Amino acid sequence: MRWKEITVISSIILATFCFIYVFYGNNTNAEQNHTDISKLIDAMNKYDETMIEWSLYARESVYLTTEKEWADKQQQLEKQYPHMDWQSSMDEDSRSIIGTANHGAFTEIIKVLSTNLTDINRQTSYIIYEVKGTSWNSNVEKQISQLMDDNYVSLFDGKPVMFSCIKGEFNEEIDEILNGSLDEILHSFQAKEIESLREEDFASISAHSTLFSQTLSLTNNEMNMQLALRKKEMGKGTIYVIGTPILTIEY
Repeated sequence: MRWKEITVISSIILATFCFIYVFYGNNTNAEQNHTDISKLIDAMNKYDETMIEWSLYARESVYLTTEKEWADKQQQLEKQYPHMDWQSSMDEDSRSIIGTANHGAFTEIIKVLSTNLTDINRQTSYIIYEVKGTSWNSNVEKQISQLMDDNYVSLFDGKPVMFSCIKGEFNEEIDEILNGSLDEILHSFQAKEIESLREEDFASISAHSTLFSQTLSLTNNEMNMQLALRKKEMGKGTIYVIGTPILTIEY
């Protein structure tokens, strides 16, 4: 299977899981979210690997139907988050308000997005809060904890859908991981494999871990963790992405 085909399939799977999770998943809180990212990173620190990036992501539906509502929302956000650089855009089928702030060790992003504007039956709108970076330590963890606690209360009206995800690189080849250390990795997360897709250069594993409280239904089982492995396009090694309850970083 070609890599482009795998990417398309992965995107469809992610979209489907997101849809399922919105309706059937268990919501969590901000404290649980930044605790989950710490669990992901701590579990992987024992392996000979390099972390490339991490991401925390929270999303909630929002309803903005008029020009005044969009203008009021942008004004509110700019006043509430003056440390961010704000931009807005609109085309025939989508509209957005995006604020970004660079904190050095990580980037903070707020988005208000609306898509399928020409089809009222398919139109969707979300407010999204994301923090992402390339390194993690106790100082970053403390800052993220405070940001998530503050913005969970001030930005969202209810309980947003929340995701934690990390991306890194193994020195091992993908076949070595699948035939060797994969079981150990799952054991580190107290996880049981539920379903998997395995190709020569790619693998995706859905699992249930007792470390994480959020779950979504997958066939007759519940899952709350995904692991993707991909052979590096150049050189030796394997790219991995691990997330709970599903992946949000491209792989």
